[in-house]
Amino acid sequence: MISLKQLTQLAATSTEVWQVFQADAGKAAGTDAAEATDAKERAELHVRRSRNVLWELSARLKGLSDEATANPAIRARMLADNALRLERLDPRILALRDDKNRHAQLIREYQSTFDYLRLNLGEDSMRTLTDTFHYPERIYALGEFVKLRREKAGLESRAMGIEKKIEEAREESAEAEKESACVEAFLRTRKAQKGSAIALGVVLLGMFFINLSLIIAAAVGVLGLILLILGLLSWLASGVAFAAFDEALKRKVSAFKEEGFLAVSQRLRKARDAMRSLEVRFEENRKELSALNAKLGKAVELERTWKPMTDLDVDNVTQKMTESCKQFFGETGVRVIFQNKKELALL
Repeated sequence: MISLKQLTQLAATSTEVWQVFQADAGKAAGTDAAEATDAKERAELHVRRSRNVLWELSARLKGLSDEATANPAIRARMLADNALRLERLDPRILALRDDKNRHAQLIREYQSTFDYLRLNLGEDSMRTLTDTFHYPERIYALGEFVKLRREKAGLESRAMGIEKKIEEAREESAEAEKESACVEAFLRTRKAQKGSAIALGVVLLGMFFINLSLIIAAAVGVLGLILLILGLLSWLASGVAFAAFDEALKRKVSAFKEEGFLAVSQRLRKARDAMRSLEVRFEENRKELSALNAKLGKAVELERTWKPMTDLDVDNVTQKMTESCKQFFGETGVRVIFQNKKELALL
């Protein structure tokens, strides 16, 4: 006859690939321990948690002993998971004698409960139980594997879409920068024209002062001449820069009024903002895809036969396991068993 020890060993040797696809339940349980920096506090916290696990497993046994809760196969399967958790609980950690005695008593009660279930099930059913022992978690894990594989394809498709949008945004930004540079060259040219006109006016003013004072006329004339030279040089430089742009853009910019210049500035700002936003989205998508690839990589590392599977292959395997579980555990068996494993992980 199959023993409880054999079933707990089956539970212990599970690939646990299903854990890859769920949130790390240990993080929530380990938070308090991480916060307890003092060694004494950590030890006390460990004792309290061990005691809580002991009494939680004691309460669970009552439900597993109740014949009205579920069929014997489900209870035997869940009992093995709970027995494994009990087996891993070190009684030396328990400080109170009552807790130590309860631990020893609970081990006996788990064994007697299993013996009763084993008699009800019979040898054939016990053999079926061992054959289908890991089916529930594998059904869940395979479903999550396919789901995440499809999410990966979606993220990769999204990355391609974002890259395309980034390329379009680059082109828009380049056009906006080109238009903005043309506007700046045009405004500098116009400013240089005005400056040259003012400098010429100063030179003429100096000539007017010749009849009044040669010194004043010379000073104003020299100043005007310097300003005129600088203005002409600036006009020449900005004119060369403006001439480098294509004719259509020059005509467009030359016809702008004040609101047109503002629109060019706004277009450039929006293009740059769009680029930054798309780059942030692309980086977020890359991180999400990287985390997802890590999960999938860990899964196929544990289950190497999954890597070459198509979605149809996975569906066929899942269907076979599901049908086996339904025949043996009933319609709700898979869900009940897996929920038990998730709850145990939180203890």
